[in-house]
Amino acid sequence: MTFEQCKTTLSEIRHRQGTDYPLVQITCSGSVVRGRLTRTDTDRPPRSNRKSPYGLLVLEQPGLVPGPLTFVQIANIPEDGLKEDAAREESKVKVTKLVGVGRR
Repeated sequence: MTFEQCKTTLSEIRHRQGTDYPLVQITCSGSVVRGRLTRTDTDRPPRSNRKSPYGLLVLEQPGLVPGPLTFVQIANIPEDGLKEDAAREESKVKVTKLVGVGRR
């Protein structure tokens, strides 16, 4: 993934989640990393070489107590490796309303 691809993808995810610190899922080097995005090099001032894949994403485990940070190099992320956290989507499952339950 290039730096610009990463920046574009993060912008879309941030917009959907409505926060600068979205929950993301990154697939790279045969493993999946999930967490809240805390820092990224894409938020820094413009770069001279926009095609360069080098930069970092920093993730932390969500929760009340900050967990260990995970550093992921943008160059190691495949083009489709940065997504919204799948666990976040599962929590949006609609609860079906049961009609007539409890009636006698």
